[in-house]
Amino acid sequence: MPSDERPAAAAVPAVPAIELKAVSAYSAGYQVLSELSVAFPERRTSVVMGGTGSGKSALLKAAAGLLLPGSGSVEFRGVDMARLSRKEEAEFRAKSGFVFQDAALWSDTTILGNVSMPLSLHKPWMGKSDAAEAVRLIMKRLGYDGGMAMRPADLSSGEQKMASIARAVVHDPDIVFMDDPAVGLDEDATEQLFSLIEELESRGKTLIIVTNASEFAYRFADMLGIIRDGRLVAFGPYEETLARAEREPELRLERLKARGIRAARRRRESL
Repeated sequence: MPSDERPAAAAVPAVPAIELKAVSAYSAGYQVLSELSVAFPERRTSVVMGGTGSGKSALLKAAAGLLLPGSGSVEFRGVDMARLSRKEEAEFRAKSGFVFQDAALWSDTTILGNVSMPLSLHKPWMGKSDAAEAVRLIMKRLGYDGGMAMRPADLSSGEQKMASIARAVVHDPDIVFMDDPAVGLDEDATEQLFSLIEELESRGKTLIIVTNASEFAYRFADMLGIIRDGRLVAFGPYEETLARAEREPELRLERLKARGIRAARRRRESL
């Protein structure tokens, strides 16, 4: 079990890594986000909890620029993403990675091809052998010991999820978006994921995780939010949000409240 302690950190930059401003969004004719505003700070782990149909996946996709808002705006380090040039958008993609809840691998491409895609797109100067070694190392880091020439249909759902996680981080992005990243993973693979998250935190990465699993919030959340019916009903520092839930039972954080407010953790040191 990892320690609750983290190294001390420098002050959070004034400009958030990602900020949604009064964002409303629609999918298949349904409103999935309703005038939602939230600022995700740089070099911190933000965890937003919500049940099925709460809008948490829509929130994450909007934050990552994968779901266009019907109204409102999404900013990356203070710049409206809708106004990014093609070059600037490519730079944002190079600085970010996304873990899809359903893995979202290309079925007609090998595991090596799937995981190495960000390297091909964002680090084209890497030779094929170097890219293959980077893929092998990150997959091994996650506990995968199968063949790289296999295709997604040959893998279990957990192994497919490992490949999705590996694809999101293989190019060393600054920001990692994770949609229920432990879904489909067994206990051993989940511990490997937790270890990877700790490593990313220690390297000053910005992590934005949406989940219904309280373990992510308890272990990793610097910032904790609650989403319901497309609205963010709470968001703030972990201890403050949990203390608020003690006063407001409708926030429904029983699983976290049962653990009690954890001891204040020291934050990551500046790099």
